[in-house]
Amino acid sequence: MKSTRTLRFTLSLLLGAFILVIFANYGNKKVHPDLNSLMVDAFLKQNNKGDFSSNDFKKYIFYFEKGVTLKGTAIIKDGLFSAGDVAAVGFGYGYSDEGSATMTPKQWISDGGYSADVPEVPASLRHFYDPTRPTGDRYLTDITNARIMGSLQKYVFTNPRIDGVEWALGKPGEHSTSVQDHQYTWERGKLWMQMALKESDEDKKEEYMAKAWRSLGETLHMIADNGCPPHVRNDAHPSPLWNNNTWFGNPDPYEELIDVIRRDKPSEFAGFANGIPDPDLKSQFTTMTRAEEIANTLAVFTNSNFVTSETISGTDRYGNPKRQVTHPDYPYASPILQNLTYNENDYSYNSGSGVKECVDHYYFAKVIPKMCDPYVDMECVKSQARVLFPNIVEAGKNVIKLFIPKLSVEIVSLDKNVLKGEIKHKTDAEYPAEMKYKGEVILIIKDKNNREVDKIKVKAKDGKFEESGLKLAKEEKVLAKIEFGGVSVESSEMMGVSDNVFGIYEGKYSIEINEANLLQARLNELGPQTPEMKEITDGITRHSVKIFISDVNWIKGGAQGGPIVKFEIGRTRSMENYYETAGLKYYVYNLSNTAFIPKFLTPLRDKSNAGTTLKCLSNGFVVTSVKGKEITTIIATFKGNELVGDYNTTYGGKVLWSATFSARKIVDM
Repeated sequence: MKSTRTLRFTLSLLLGAFILVIFANYGNKKVHPDLNSLMVDAFLKQNNKGDFSSNDFKKYIFYFEKGVTLKGTAIIKDGLFSAGDVAAVGFGYGYSDEGSATMTPKQWISDGGYSADVPEVPASLRHFYDPTRPTGDRYLTDITNARIMGSLQKYVFTNPRIDGVEWALGKPGEHSTSVQDHQYTWERGKLWMQMALKESDEDKKEEYMAKAWRSLGETLHMIADNGCPPHVRNDAHPSPLWNNNTWFGNPDPYEELIDVIRRDKPSEFAGFANGIPDPDLKSQFTTMTRAEEIANTLAVFTNSNFVTSETISGTDRYGNPKRQVTHPDYPYASPILQNLTYNENDYSYNSGSGVKECVDHYYFAKVIPKMCDPYVDMECVKSQARVLFPNIVEAGKNVIKLFIPKLSVEIVSLDKNVLKGEIKHKTDAEYPAEMKYKGEVILIIKDKNNREVDKIKVKAKDGKFEESGLKLAKEEKVLAKIEFGGVSVESSEMMGVSDNVFGIYEGKYSIEINEANLLQARLNELGPQTPEMKEITDGITRHSVKIFISDVNWIKGGAQGGPIVKFEIGRTRSMENYYETAGLKYYVYNLSNTAFIPKFLTPLRDKSNAGTTLKCLSNGFVVTSVKGKEITTIIATFKGNELVGDYNTTYGGKVLWSATFSARKIVDM
């Protein structure tokens, strides 16, 4: 026991002498920030140019690179420990420090790739994730082969027993502020995002969003680690001191050489990301709903397809068994040497997908046998990076997608100079609780040439906003938008109902048929029959229902122009001799031949559509058409130049078919 304490004390003194150099060379200052930037660029390219990664982002504009800056807290001094970390007591130096910083959203996210590695000693032990191990045991257990560094791991540093994914993501509802806790986890980032969306004070909203983007950046650091072979293969790899790997370091060539490429050939480094991601992996990332799923899937891909110098095993081309250097009793299932193709021209082992995994130098066999062992060299690193980088970027941009809440801004009505609207949140696996937006809403008034003529700021509470005294001039329109941390979400444009609703509206509908209810309704209409006749008419009726449904599907498939809905909204004074117009603001007529609703939606003077009623509301209308037990109901709402709504037909209270529609004015009347 005494000897152990003496050794611990001696190693602690050695630690103070050279730890700074050992931990300072992990590529966190350039490589990780650049990888984060590549992920952001890929997300912006997909979502700011119309090819939306989510239909929920169609009304979003992302100002991540310019136009928006956020004031927050960032690392201003690199260091090995936090100032309050008990592990650092006695060294008197090497502390990291944080302070105020102002950056764009992209810069905050990029900088998170750097800050995730600070303070460096705690971070260095918490950024490993081995997906082949049982859940809860995927953290770093490998002790480096370097003698002094290995002893430091054993006797000075305490294994935190937490893997990289758990460290980066955190746990929902976990708000501990211990210095050893991760302050910028994925879960905390989502919490700050929610706080920003519920905060009416713009300065505080800005602060929360800076923290949210930093948290996202630190999570993306983990995504990049999961696309780095040593981080998913339980392979400790501290950098060398004075180029001495035997005593002080045990670097991994992939990380070290990637850092060299970034330093000496930055364009080549960035070019690694230009490749095509694995199609199956891309498909999985696109459909995943949790960041944890994406992180694990990328780690599995990296672990099973790429070696590190210390995790090469199998049987070499001469039939000699090769054991892993690190944890040799627990070799990885793939890639293994006997399943790789050997190229004698460059002494390389290659995977089926063409990745140069490792090389050997058999021409040294008779002189220096040790040099025959397979290892990862610069060309191998480049070959691996060309495959790994595109998949890291693909994973990262999908993680960014999941981090941003799905919001919609809607102007519900504009009647009698009063505008009412709401901000809705669509819940998902990452944000399962509905958020009620609180804060600024900007109303933008545009003229007929789409030029901005006025801007009005109103406050939303519990997701709703209202502005009185808003009168639009002829052909003016209004839209509403919210902004948070470089994200803008806009509503559709709306014209005041009082301006001009008259015209022809055309659009699409989506219809669903309840075959069982429809068949029963048609059979009920047959009335009493003899058994013989009933058998015949039942068969005919069933066949006619099948034909009807077939016709509906035919139209839904694009026949006759597809499922088109078309309404004429006209002035009643021009049709007083035709329609019963008393008390009506306008008449409604169905111009579509395939919408499965009556043609005349306004009561006729000749009573030929008796049972039809039209009710004109402040921002829309309701039509009810009754024919025996069959009732058709149409509910429509004007939204500027749009008319949206739904309709259904019932028989005896049971729905035969139902539809939703959205139409835009194509002709003014």
